Amino acid sequence: MFYNSINNFRAIAIMFIVFGHSFDVSGVVLDSFWEVFFRNLLSGGTILFVFISGFLFEVVFLRKFTFSKFYFSRAAKLLWPYLLLSIIPICLYIYVSNPISDGYFLPKSEGAISQFMIPFLKYEVTGRFMTAYWYIPFALLLFLLSPLVVHILKKDFKFKVSLILILSCVSIFIHRPVDNMNHFHSIVFFFPVYLTGAVVSQCRESLLKAFQGNRFWLLFLLSISFTLIQTYLGDMGSYHKPFLEFKGIDYMFLQKILLSFFFFLLLEKYSKSNLFFENLASTSFAVFFIHPYLIFIFRNLKLPTPETALFQWGYFIALSFIFVLISMLLALLTKKLLNEKSKYIIGY
Repeated sequence: MFYNSINNFRAIAIMFIVFGHSFDVSGVVLDSFWEVFFRNLLSGGTILFVFISGFLFEVVFLRKFTFSKFYFSRAAKLLWPYLLLSIIPICLYIYVSNPISDGYFLPKSEGAISQFMIPFLKYEVTGRFMTAYWYIPFALLLFLLSPLVVHILKKDFKFKVSLILILSCVSIFIHRPVDNMNHFHSIVFFFPVYLTGAVVSQCRESLLKAFQGNRFWLLFLLSISFTLIQTYLGDMGSYHKPFLEFKGIDYMFLQKILLSFFFFLLLEKYSKSNLFFENLASTSFAVFFIHPYLIFIFRNLKLPTPETALFQWGYFIALSFIFVLISMLLALLTKKLLNEKSKYIIGY
């Protein structure tokens, strides 16, 4: 079953992700409360992506679920482009001995295994060689839990909601892992988001009735409220910490969960076909794979950035849209040139 609303939501989610990743290369100086507020509002788009993934799992795979068929179809879509696109940056990092993550990837002794093989495998397993690429090994682990998700979705509504609330309480206190490197930590954090998307799909009609009219704007206001709280407390961006360390509540989690519900309900009511959104949604995985390369290239160009706040924000918005558009156009061009083979390179 095709939902135009979810298709448009995919386009919005990938824009959030690209915009969130563009801050560090845009030169925006976050001096005021409202500048940090907008950074917090645009960051953390992965939660939107995981919510949509859970929704689509229920729509597309649940009714005729076969684990092997589901998992290998997902893995094939993600793994080949991930492995192919990882080769150049990983070899570059090994060559220049990039000391990211406190030297975790640096060789510990002499010899080819320690110098090359172990760092290469560490980069591949963690995805720590390029912005956002950690998501792929994480997703491959998350999809292994699909039989558990199927089992949960067969339970009654009260059980599912109670479980999501309990797991969400865990998520808001454990936060995301340091540098997104601990994928098991990420599984615990994002699993209730994935479940929420799947349950929303199951209860779609009831949810639409409950939020008929303009009631869904309350969710947006609550999301804004959590963004204001996060900004007031001086926190910026997604929360990251070791699993067992206590650092308070993850307001980004609460903000983006509410924003997921808001966008779902808003687009169910107002969504229309749009050529730009259709192309962006269909190429969303490719945009995900390509945009970190563009950011990497742009960062190394070291171009001058505007000095005044107004021009900095205009530059940030323009740059983010350019990353989105170029990624989308490259995906469409690759598809046109290589047809079905393009999915092994860019996931589309």
